[in-house]
Amino acid sequence: MSNPYSILGVARGASADTIKNAYKEKAKQHHPDRGGDTNKFAEISNAYDILKDPQKRAYFDHTGSDKPQAFNQQRGPFGFEDIFSQVFRQQRQQPPEARISMVIDLADSLEGGKRIIGVQTHLGQSNVEIDVPKGVIHGENIRYAKTAPGGLDLIVSFRIRGHPQWQRHGMDMHTEIQVDFWTLIIGGDVTVVDVLGKKYDLRIPPRTNPGSVMRLGQCGVFRDKHNPGDIFVKLKAKLPDHIPEEVIESIKKYK
Repeated sequence: MSNPYSILGVARGASADTIKNAYKEKAKQHHPDRGGDTNKFAEISNAYDILKDPQKRAYFDHTGSDKPQAFNQQRGPFGFEDIFSQVFRQQRQQPPEARISMVIDLADSLEGGKRIIGVQTHLGQSNVEIDVPKGVIHGENIRYAKTAPGGLDLIVSFRIRGHPQWQRHGMDMHTEIQVDFWTLIIGGDVTVVDVLGKKYDLRIPPRTNPGSVMRLGQCGVFRDKHNPGDIFVKLKAKLPDHIPEEVIESIKKYK
């Protein structure tokens, strides 16, 4: 027989509502009362009759046929119930969940939000929308109930790309910045821009040594039910391109 999924124009993993809506649209388009072809309408009705019934649909998915007798002739003297018990036994052996790995940028892991991903299982393929939790951790597995094709649970394992300036440790963020040599000596303010582009003012005390680590409290990773982490900034000295002679002489006298 023809493929009922192709006749209705739906994927193998389509939900019951999707199949029903597709049938209504096709039936309206090809109904004989509206000038449609009688044979085409019968084909559409037969396809829907198979896919709306869970047992008939499972049997077709397993055998590619809607006629149990054809299966009997090939396999021997088994009854209709024997065939379905075999089909559903194999279905029960299928994994109750789908697993995929998703790679995201560090900024996306901190910000969270909705994403569209393609998921393929033994029941079909489709694009699904998931909500990436704010502050998701590298290697964390998140379960999305009944999201994958066929109503399976979807488990997404998140992988976070490295960042050239920032590293995450738990709920804290770490970075290095270059600070003008004179600012380290006499003190002053510098601006720190985080992964998401947010700016923070950092006060540098006078006589701060290069390599010192400064802390911006509760400015790190935010996540529900967790206290926000901190930002830690390591200071690297940026030497001036030119130092006037009188300054050099003053430094020598100070030494």
